[in-house]
Amino acid sequence: MTGLAAAMDVAALIFLGWSLAAMRRNRDEPDGDAGQSAALALIGVSLLLLSIPLWALP
Repeated sequence: MTGLAAAMDVAALIFLGWSLAAMRRNRDEPDGDAGQSAALALIGVSLLLLSIPLWALP
């Protein structure tokens, strides 16, 4: 289960990175975002939270 948890953490970091890139890219034109950066951040945080119990399993 540790491998699955590590894969989920890597995926979460990728989603959070995309979220930061979207926020940085759309800083000049905030109307074109349509919640994409918030959605990517929420997916990343949820993956991180879901992986926490998997780290505790043997």
